[in-house]
Amino acid sequence: MGELAPLIADLALILICAGVMTLVFKKLKQPLVLGYIVAGFIASPHFSLTPSVIDTASIHVWSDIGVIFLLFALGLEFSFKKIMKAGGPAIITTLTIIFGMMILGYLVGTAFGWGKMDALFLGGMICMSSTTIIYKAFEDLGLSKKNFAGLVMSVLILEDILAVVLMVVLSTVAVSANFEGGELVMSLLKLFFFLILWLVVGLYLIPVILRKTRKLMSDETLLVA
Repeated sequence: MGELAPLIADLALILICAGVMTLVFKKLKQPLVLGYIVAGFIASPHFSLTPSVIDTASIHVWSDIGVIFLLFALGLEFSFKKIMKAGGPAIITTLTIIFGMMILGYLVGTAFGWGKMDALFLGGMICMSSTTIIYKAFEDLGLSKKNFAGLVMSVLILEDILAVVLMVVLSTVAVSANFEGGELVMSLLKLFFFLILWLVVGLYLIPVILRKTRKLMSDETLLVA
C-alpha cells in the first residue's frame, strides 16, 4: 500500500489540474486537449509555482493508461471498414504527406549540417501526426460526425501503420553499422507477419469467439472481453 500512496496522490493532483483547465478552456471555447496539455505542464516538476507530482514515474504510468483508454475509444468509433470505405483518397493523401514531409525534413536537416541519418529521423518525426490529439480535438469541437472527419481519421490511422514500418526501417538502418538489405527485408517480413496475424485475429477470430460465447457471458464479462 505504501507504494500505491504516491501513485494515487499524483493521480488526484493530475485530475484536479485537468478539471480546472477543462473549465478554463471551455470558458475560452478552446479544445479541451489544449487544457490537458497545460494541466500536464502545471502538474509537472518543471512548474514550481504549484504543487507537483511526487514521483515523476507516475506521469509515465498515468499517461500510458490515458493513451490506452483514448485509443480504445478511438477504436470504438472507427473501424477497418471505414478505412476501406475512404479508399483511394485516404491512401493517396497519406502517401503524399509521408513522402512530402520526409523529403522536407531531410532537406531541412541537411541544410542545418546534420548527417544523413539524423536528417532522415527528422523527416520521420515530422511526417507523423498525433491521432489521439486530433481525435480528441474533433470530439471536443463537435466535428467527429462531419463528412471530412472520416477521411481525416482514415489518413491518421494509415499514418500510424506506416509509422510502425518507418520505425522498423530507420531503426534497422541506424543500428546496423554494415547495412545489409537482407536484414531489412527480414525485419519487414516479421513486421508484416505480425500485422497480418493481429489483423486476422482482431477482425475475424475474436469476433467469432465472442459471438459463440456471448450466451455464456454476463454483461460484465462481455464488457471486459
